Amino acid sequence: MSDLYNSYKVLKNNEGQAVQTIPSYEVAEMMGRAHKEVLKMLEGQKSSDGSTKHVGIIQVISESGELHLSDYFIESSYKVPGNNRTYKCYECTKMGCDILANKMTGEKGTIFTARYVKKFNEMIEDPYKGISTELRSILMLDKKQQEIEKRVTGIENKMTIDYELAENLRNAISTRAVYLLGGKHTGAYKKLSKKLFAEFYRDLKTSFKVNSYKNIAQKNYDDALKYIENWKPSEMLVYAIQGLNGQLSFEY
Repeated sequence: MSDLYNSYKVLKNNEGQAVQTIPSYEVAEMMGRAHKEVLKMLEGQKSSDGSTKHVGIIQVISESGELHLSDYFIESSYKVPGNNRTYKCYECTKMGCDILANKMTGEKGTIFTARYVKKFNEMIEDPYKGISTELRSILMLDKKQQEIEKRVTGIENKMTIDYELAENLRNAISTRAVYLLGGKHTGAYKKLSKKLFAEFYRDLKTSFKVNSYKNIAQKNYDDALKYIENWKPSEMLVYAIQGLNGQLSFEY
């Protein structure tokens, strides 16, 4: 039986999700090959002089730059009954088995494909088949934990800022706007404040994809504050502000 079950580990892929796998020594049986041959397919093989005889599947995936090895193969180990030695193996996901199947042709390739597809279908129908009661409980708890975390994340993503935080944003906008206009007693403030505030709120809502600043997600509050602190009006409005304030200064 796979080390997944013997050591009470729950294997996870790159996204942290529990995945169904078949250990490489079982895959070898399905392929009608020795386990060491499957390991050579996965890890590659070196010549006696240390040079690479052939590149393994794992190296190709790892060096691709876009694929995640754990979506296909996960390094593991197992023990043979009556033997205390630990042997290396890989837990193969369905996509991993698909890659191995592509390396085989003819009748053997067809039989191997039929065997691993049947195995994965059985696991889908009953993912806990053949697992001890203790491990079954562990896996079910892990699944429930993932569901809870997913729900909590969903709730957090939907939570909007409360009244106090909304007021903080409004005050920050007002402070930034007055600063950009050169103060409340400038010509720019008297003639362009409404236009600047309208542009300010419009840009903020567009950036955070909301119909009101009050609907900004709570998790985005800090980012909204930073956005406000660094916001700048359009180039045309900047020129208008400079022109009015410059004219006012000239008159004084």
